[in-house]
Amino acid sequence: MPALAARSRARLLARHGRASPALVCPLVLAQAAEIEALPVQQFLTDATKLANGLRALHTAFGNDVIVTASADDLAAAAAGDLAAAAAGAGSAAAHPRVAAAVEATRRLAVTADDAALAVALCGPAGLAAQLGHSPADHTVLETCSAVLLALAKAFLEAGANLLLLVEAEPLPAASADGWRSAVTPLVNVARFHQAAAAVVLADPAGAAIAPRGAVVCLPPPQAGPGQGIALSTDPAAWPAPSADAALVTSLGPVHGGFAECRAAIGMLTAAVAEA
Repeated sequence: MPALAARSRARLLARHGRASPALVCPLVLAQAAEIEALPVQQFLTDATKLANGLRALHTAFGNDVIVTASADDLAAAAAGDLAAAAAGAGSAAAHPRVAAAVEATRRLAVTADDAALAVALCGPAGLAAQLGHSPADHTVLETCSAVLLALAKAFLEAGANLLLLVEAEPLPAASADGWRSAVTPLVNVARFHQAAAAVVLADPAGAAIAPRGAVVCLPPPQAGPGQGIALSTDPAAWPAPSADAALVTSLGPVHGGFAECRAAIGMLTAAVAEA
């Protein structure tokens, strides 16, 4: 029997925490700038080029998911605009990169109906560190949560099917309660929009405090049955995913050029299809 379309599997992931075969969603985005022959920063602020490049990247790589934000420095770059939006004093899409990414998501929701759409954001601890604050400070985590919530809402309202919150560094033990409190509204807003939510963690210890309703993605071989897999950002180091994975992603933007990433993603897609 043919596999369900990627968007249908994303809905299953949102409702039941599982999808078969797994959704293949490494965080590739900047590689699409090569297709459009543009510098990355120019590419990321042009909604038309971004949508066209990501659609072409999806066709070339043959995986399930188009990633319109890749857990880079987007939230940190737009933090001022997002904080104003969270306070009701502006729009989440005021920042040029946010505006382009959200608009590209909106267009792809209509034109790329064979693909699921994913937005990956740094988690609140990662955002705190990018902004130069302690990720163990509960007040800082709350502020970062509000910033991320404004950003997540904009993407989800534009049609994203999957929200990934990426913590590429181990969570401070002292921040456990504050981090869970900061992440829970983000998971809840994804569920409100009938999108799947995932927390992508470098340290398996963080799985114990992940909010209910989120798919937990851990580095192999720590990922358990039915969980997601968090690969490294180096495609040359990727192993074949386990047969019972729900989601295959990466711990941040994938490094490497177009050709290297296409070969590595082809391996993942084939391994998942054969599982």
